[in-house]
Amino acid sequence: MRRLAGWMAVALAAALSCAPAKKLAEEVVFWQFWPAEVVTPLLEGFEREHPGVKVRMEQLTWQSGQEKITAAVAAGTVPDLCEIGSTWMPRLLAGGRLADWSAGVADLRPALRGWELCTVGDAIYGVPWVLGTRALFYNRELFARARLDSTRPPETWVELQRAAAAIQRLGHGVHGYGVQAGERYVLSKKFLPFAWGNGGEILSEDLRHAAFDSPASREALEFYLGLRRAGMTAQQDALDREFKEGRLGLEVSGAWLFRQIAREAPGLRYGVALVPRPANERGAHASWAGGEVLVGFNDAKRKQLALELARFLVRPENALALAAAAQSVQPATVGADTSAYYRAHPLEAVFVRQFETARFTPNHPMWGDMEAAIEDEVEQALYDRKSAAQAVEDAQVRLEELAGKK
Repeated sequence: MRRLAGWMAVALAAALSCAPAKKLAEEVVFWQFWPAEVVTPLLEGFEREHPGVKVRMEQLTWQSGQEKITAAVAAGTVPDLCEIGSTWMPRLLAGGRLADWSAGVADLRPALRGWELCTVGDAIYGVPWVLGTRALFYNRELFARARLDSTRPPETWVELQRAAAAIQRLGHGVHGYGVQAGERYVLSKKFLPFAWGNGGEILSEDLRHAAFDSPASREALEFYLGLRRAGMTAQQDALDREFKEGRLGLEVSGAWLFRQIAREAPGLRYGVALVPRPANERGAHASWAGGEVLVGFNDAKRKQLALELARFLVRPENALALAAAAQSVQPATVGADTSAYYRAHPLEAVFVRQFETARFTPNHPMWGDMEAAIEDEVEQALYDRKSAAQAVEDAQVRLEELAGKK
């Protein structure tokens, strides 16, 4: 009996050794910045469509994410797919380490906005996922108190100036317009919309020369400086706080304000509109635009899976799910404002429509320094240390020097 048991054990071991081993899942590594609970359901959907594939997600932080990505690129230890903020894209594009997805995403071009963020000439080095812009928030109650039509936000510079002045005259701690100052990489997003809307430019089309010193830019800065007389000057958080507390009539701000108002000032009566244009017959409702791009790397191990995952994440329903959960960005999808979500949230839909005339910043590797130069000079004018004309002229000189470092 003991001998029979021994033979059975040997036979069982032999049978197990001949059995096919369970196939391990193919793993694709994805680095991204959103909370895990927001992105995980999307990744689970991708895994269901791709049996045998597992997505290993790593959540980055805005404080150290750029440094981690830069170190990984230098060491060749990159993820397969990575989310990149638009301000980081110019240097990565210049470094030549991103995978060329031109053939893999060409069919998506008509369906998405934001290709300016990830293209060099005709070559495409990523795919736009979600975008951000700025729009005009206005307090309907203060409009009514100032005897303004609370159903009709200002559409031109003159109307904006008049509305701000009327609200400013209410006094008692109430201000008309919130003028941005004293904060790096924020002021440009408040001033440049007026310059772009007026026909101003930053660089030449080939990005080799500065084009900032123009009558359009000078006129826009003069207008922006004039808003101080009908408002207050402060940093973003202070302006948003004054608006939420009902003491600021108008400000240009971001979609994050929706979530803050719902949490901190649910009774606030407010509206959202496109950034005013210079005049009814002239200019555009321009604004700043940036966003998040999905990219692959030349050194990645799973290039094709990375591309497939990127295409899955930018599907309209998936990008919308992320945007609705975040309430600070909008899908890159063209026509997203016609979706059921934005029909039910018309104020948020204004941000989607703002992209039709918003401008993306130049894909120049020195853009971060250029933005700082513009802000430095505009702030000098805000504090009356320079005239608008001198500030624009001095910014031109600094931009020309930086353009030559491409």
